[in-house]
Amino acid sequence: MEEEHIMKNPVFLAGLSTACLAALTIAAPAAGGDTFPDRPIKLILPFSPGGNPDTVSRILAQEMGKRLKQAVIVENRAGANSIIASELVAKAPADGYTLLYTTGSHVINPLLYKSLPYDTAKDFVPVVLVGSTRGQVLVVTPSLPVKTVQDLVKLAKPANSNIPYGSAGIGNTMHLVAEYFNYKAGTHLVHVPYKGAAPAMNAVMSGEVKLAFLNPVSAIEQVKSGTLRAIAVTGSTRFPQLPDVPTMEEAGVAGYEVQGGWQGALAPAGTPPEIVAKLNRAFNDALASPAIKERLASMGLDVAGGSPQDMANYLAKETATYTDIMQAARIEKQ
Repeated sequence: MEEEHIMKNPVFLAGLSTACLAALTIAAPAAGGDTFPDRPIKLILPFSPGGNPDTVSRILAQEMGKRLKQAVIVENRAGANSIIASELVAKAPADGYTLLYTTGSHVINPLLYKSLPYDTAKDFVPVVLVGSTRGQVLVVTPSLPVKTVQDLVKLAKPANSNIPYGSAGIGNTMHLVAEYFNYKAGTHLVHVPYKGAAPAMNAVMSGEVKLAFLNPVSAIEQVKSGTLRAIAVTGSTRFPQLPDVPTMEEAGVAGYEVQGGWQGALAPAGTPPEIVAKLNRAFNDALASPAIKERLASMGLDVAGGSPQDMANYLAKETATYTDIMQAARIEKQ
């Protein structure tokens, strides 16, 4: 009877439940972030192979794989100005195994399109800002008879000049800075969109289009080899790697200044904070590697790193900047 009384005692039962829960917690395998990752991670890239985000993402993926002890695989899903890749990640399981490695198009698309198959603000969480450039480089094919920005302005002022420029897609940073140039310089350059920065650069190199605004990672090597000619940079200062190339302001386009593009990683909304934190640490550890830092710097990328909140703050500023650019250049939502 005494034993039966003890077994029915609510205090005893509560204690037993607590003890059982504690035992289960100890015995159960670590959950969530403690076991992550236990299979390969995919970085979904919205561009074709060969462009600068592709190169940088693969450098980081290899280093992160060593640190996480799991393969990190870059998967190219080019097209629709990053919308295809972004939708894929937005609708992926929020478990940290599918990330979006993206660029300025992420903040530009909501400003450019009336409707998207995802909500940029609600369907993603920042992981890390990888880095940014100090501006873009205006390059021309050597067959175009211009040596300076003013040469280009003179050639492209007439409405029927029909000088084509390439970009990585409608609404891409390459597109917007070119249209901003048209607005500021009074030119009539004609837009030819491609599926990524690499095809756009190849089009300039082949002469299929006559110019493009390239990020320095893509431009510097081609300029130094003589394949392309650089006539200006869009930022507030000259690039150390291209000391003889003036800023737009120096080249005579008053009030034209656009800082460079960025690269970073995002996860689907709802990804557990501990998993986001582990991914953030892996990115930051990779970016802290002296060899990687030197390699990215040589390509014109200023390494950022930092917390997810740092990236969120940066994206808010980028949104404000491109809102102003689109209004100034009179680019309407499609």
